[in-house]
Amino acid sequence: MNQLEHLDEIAREAWAGDYRRTGVLSTGELLYVALASGRMRELTPHDSIPYAVERVGPEWMAHMLDVWRADSQPQN
Repeated sequence: MNQLEHLDEIAREAWAGDYRRTGVLSTGELLYVALASGRMRELTPHDSIPYAVERVGPEWMAHMLDVWRADSQPQN
């Protein structure tokens, strides 16, 4: 499993409301998980979406779009 697949796994947990594995992530990793899971408010409440997108970078964003494009956002 590569780094982004690992982050996708954590993002799926965060999407379901389980944030236990997010505490050890770097800032960039946490922003990726927050964007992918739709949990910006819960995980990075002081960061904007534009900041997160810029910080994550084009390669990680391209991966995120490929993997998460069809997934819904959390309802709560």
